Amino acid sequence: METMREAPFLGHKIMLFTAHPDDESYLAAGTIYENRRRGGRTDLVCATCGGKGSSHLRQPLRAKALKLLRQGELRRAAKYLGAGTVVIYDFPDGKLSTRETPLFEKALRIAQKLKPEYILSFGLDGITGHLDHIAAGRVARKIAAWLSIPFYAFALPPKFGKNAQKWLVSRRKKGSYAKGKLQFGKPDTAVKIRRQVKLRALRFHASQMEGKNLFTGYPDYAVRALLSHEYFVRMKV
Repeated sequence: METMREAPFLGHKIMLFTAHPDDESYLAAGTIYENRRRGGRTDLVCATCGGKGSSHLRQPLRAKALKLLRQGELRRAAKYLGAGTVVIYDFPDGKLSTRETPLFEKALRIAQKLKPEYILSFGLDGITGHLDHIAAGRVARKIAAWLSIPFYAFALPPKFGKNAQKWLVSRRKKGSYAKGKLQFGKPDTAVKIRRQVKLRALRFHASQMEGKNLFTGYPDYAVRALLSHEYFVRMKV
């Protein structure tokens, strides 16, 4: 792994701002766990209930039932990881960019109550290019600017940029994504994580898995990297 600084937010109050249930486990499960282990607190704010996440379901569910299922998965994962407050909004999955103003207003009130010292969310690439991720990141950065606190964006492991878009596309069965080539943020901060912790957190989101395959389409080197460290890049607000 390239030399980079250890995360300054470990052991502090973090607000993790995501778009869908399971984002927190894929991108920051190890960080949530490690933050608690070091005496910090991570509160989770999720913008949608993930009502469009039906791609991997074996049996169809009505939208309301799917939303309830995914909320339950998120809350169980959060409890296992030792997260603090969990807030799940019901903004439209797949159309989050159309509701950024009300999302900002509601989430800002929660942030003012929780008083985080850092905010973690998506950067300009949305990690996968998902438009909901990008919209959630814009809202989170705006909140960080409003509160005058540092903002860190999720980032892919070093040296992934060249091939990442190709294998990330393999997971795109449904959803709205940015067009064109993504410019991935270069990580400057790393958290060494516990492999088994992340794997267990991901398995709480069974509705989003193809059987036992947690990383469909990902090459082996990518899976190894994703299960050893989580990466972030500090962004200006």
